[in-house]
Formats: sequence, C-alpha cells, structure tokens
Amino acid sequence: MDSTVTLLVTRGPLAGQKFVFTEETSCIIGRSRDCTIPLPQEVEHLDVSRHHCLLEIEPPSLRIRDLGSLNGTYVNGRKIGQRITSQTNMDVDASRHPAVALTDGDEIRLGEHTAFRICIYTPERESVLRKPRRSSGELRFEEPVHS
Repeated sequence: MDSTVTLLVTRGPLAGQKFVFTEETSCIIGRSRDCTIPLPQEVEHLDVSRHHCLLEIEPPSLRIRDLGSLNGTYVNGRKIGQRITSQTNMDVDASRHPAVALTDGDEIRLGEHTAFRICIYTPERESVLRKPRRSSGELRFEEPVHS
C-alpha cells in the first residue's frame, strides 16, 4: 500500500468524517462551495473564511498555508497566519504566510469550532507497528533463573 494522508475532523458538525489523500494535490478548506473540503454554511463555521487555508499534499508529506483568513489558522495551538482586520481578502498576499510542514498527529484548527487531526500512513511505519512488542512489565530471561 502506498503512503496516505488522512484529515480526520475532530470538532464541529463534520466530526468523525475523514478525507483521505493518496496522490499529490492541493486542498483548499473553507466555506466556499469551490473548496476541496467545503464546510457547511452553519453558524459553527461562520468564523472560517471562504478560502481559509491551503494544504499542499505530497504523501507522506504535507504543508499548510493560511490564505489570509480573518480569524487565523492554528497548528497545534500556534497561529501560522491571519490577515490584518483592515485588509480585505483581495488585499492579502497569501505567499506572505510561509507554508508549515505537518506531521502525523498534528492538529489544525480553523475558528473556534472546527479542527482536523493529521494521520499519515507509510508502509515503513506499518512494518514498525507490526513488530511484536513486550509490555514494560514483561520480563524475559535468557537463562533459567534459579532460586
């Protein structure tokens, strides 16, 4: 199996939905119908811009860039971009906000009610996960123990 990048919605009305990417692509998240991941026009999403952020996906790697959102884009609680309130969306140069690399387990938050968890699968990671593990309480002795 090839590498995959999965966005799992962890907060908001779409909680539990998964978006899986297996090929190189760009993904725009926002309230506009032309977004790759369009968020519903519900009250919970009104603090998300129409074109809020861009994900540059090249499984197993991905980067995120704020597209001049009014309320900002957060990665693991750290703001990575936002437009100045006096600017309109048309005045923003999205390239001014650098792309931020994301890793497995990172959280993306858009507004107060919408969050995604990043899940990255690679065949190499699968082989590591399949190795038998000993619990921390399990003792193995090479030679018999005599009392």
